[in-house]
Amino acid sequence: MTIGWFILILFVVIRGLDGYGNMFMHLEGNTLIQWLHVSKYPPSLAYTLLELGLMAIILALLMRLEFIKKTINPNGPVLVFGQTALFFYLAHFCVLLALKPLFERGNLEQTYWITLLVLIILYPICRIYRSLKYRHPQSLLRFL
Repeated sequence: MTIGWFILILFVVIRGLDGYGNMFMHLEGNTLIQWLHVSKYPPSLAYTLLELGLMAIILALLMRLEFIKKTINPNGPVLVFGQTALFFYLAHFCVLLALKPLFERGNLEQTYWITLLVLIILYPICRIYRSLKYRHPQSLLRFL
């Protein structure tokens, strides 16, 4: 958590100086949108710091949720999705294709709701796959 906050502070400093590698995306004001408008391709230092800082904080929060009762929850979302990462990656395409007729091209809020829906759908599927994978340790399932 500390490293994540430190990286975000470094992002604010780099972005505030409006410098280093942020190709053609200079600050034109002090709005939040202007601060978050950083060069993704090629990745600027500001973009890298923002993404790494946010991911470190989110990972720290999720790890805290896993250890609420001072023991590791074997069915917590971090472990379930972490132990079935490739399966999740492949399965999420199928789920998104199945949900495509229900949603039209929308805004960012709709994207967040769809993401949450896909995670809710895939969590029990990944738990079932993980238990199947552990019941048959010598099968090809161990590679997914």
